[in-house]
Amino acid sequence: MSVKWREVFKFLSGAAFAGSVANLYLAVYHVAVPFLGYTISPRVLGIRGVVGLVLCVVFFYFGYVRK
Repeated sequence: MSVKWREVFKFLSGAAFAGSVANLYLAVYHVAVPFLGYTISPRVLGIRGVVGLVLCVVFFYFGYVRK
């Protein structure tokens, strides 16, 4: 059984996009998110959103653009 890496990268690009959009939405509206007794600040959510968008672009390249 072989892994089709192109399909894996396609999936990861969509997952990274969805996560980054959610994080950026919460950051723009200044919503702090409680998580396991801690609070994630909107600034950290914004950083996570930008990192997710960068990963989305990288995964998109390997999944769709690169032959």
